[in-house]
Formats: sequence, structure tokens, C-alpha cells
Amino acid sequence: MRFNSVIAATAALSLTLAAGQAMAYQAGDVYVRGEFEKSDVNGDELSKENAFGLAGGYLFHDKLGVELGIGEDVEHDYQLETGQAGELDRMPANLLLQYYPLGGVEAARVQPFIGVGVNYTRFSSVSGADMDVDDSYGFAGQLGMDLTITDNLSATGFARYTEVDAEFEQAGQTVDDVRLDPLTVGAGVTYRF
Repeated sequence: MRFNSVIAATAALSLTLAAGQAMAYQAGDVYVRGEFEKSDVNGDELSKENAFGLAGGYLFHDKLGVELGIGEDVEHDYQLETGQAGELDRMPANLLLQYYPLGGVEAARVQPFIGVGVNYTRFSSVSGADMDVDDSYGFAGQLGMDLTITDNLSATGFARYTEVDAEFEQAGQTVDDVRLDPLTVGAGVTYRF
């Protein structure tokens, strides 16, 4: 009887340690995230809209990884100071180097992260008399946190700042140059493989 108790205790301890190690963020982890985002753009030229986004990442070190995120094509109303108005679609993509200060720590249920990188924003479907908007490249910075729900599933919250410049052109001439620089706040679910 005592032998069975020792086996049961050893098995329980092994499972507990294995579960704790599974929670540790470590080199080789791959993850995908679905997120809901709200962007607050600088100024009043573009309407404020909500969107969905997807992100995927890979940890090449316990504390370092790369993340590629893309937002859905969101339709905005625009009203320029020059009087032109219409609609356009904005689709952001971010490539970030992510730092996890608690990466590699066993059983860390909270995993903060800091990311820096580059943003690419594509503007399309611009309405208005012969109006066009140039695509934009700029800095991207992100702060966030994963809260572990299970070994593979986390709830995620983040705030991201991106430099976005919308240069409106009409018949090849610049009409207005609008600094959007959105601050995006989001929440989602992350699945780690």
C-alpha cells in the first residue's frame, strides 16, 4: 500500500513539474494571437474605428522573439482641413522584436512583454475626386502582458504606438500631410505551441 502511495505521489509531482515547465516561455515556442483593437488616431481628420487583428510569433531565445501582426482592412471616413472628404481603407502591419523579462521562468503565470520594430500601413480604396494616399512606414512600440489560462492558452492585453503619416495627393499634387500616429489598445487570446 505504501509503495502505491509513493508511486502516486511521484506521478503527481512529475505532472506538476511538467506543467510548470510547459508554462515557461522558452526558445522554440511558436504562438498565434487573435485580437480586438481600438485605435485612437491623432487629430480629427480620420474617424476612429475598431478592428480585429492577427499576430504570430517565434521565440528564438527564452527572452527574445519576433512577432508579425496584421490588422484587418478598416474603412475610415476622412475630412481634411482643405475641405476634401471621403472614405479610405487602412491596413496596418507590424514587425516587432519582443522582449520577455520573465521568459524561461518556470510557472510564471504572468508574462509581460516589450516590443520595438517597424510599422507598414497600406491605404487603399480612397474615395474623392482623384484622391490618393501614399503608404506609410514608421516606428512601432508595444507593451503588453500575457496571463496564462492553461499550458497553451493565454489572455493578452497590449498597448501599441505607431508612427503613421498619411500623405493625401490629388492629381499628383500633395493636398494634405496628416500625422495619424495611432495609439492602439487591444485584447485577445494567444495560443502557444
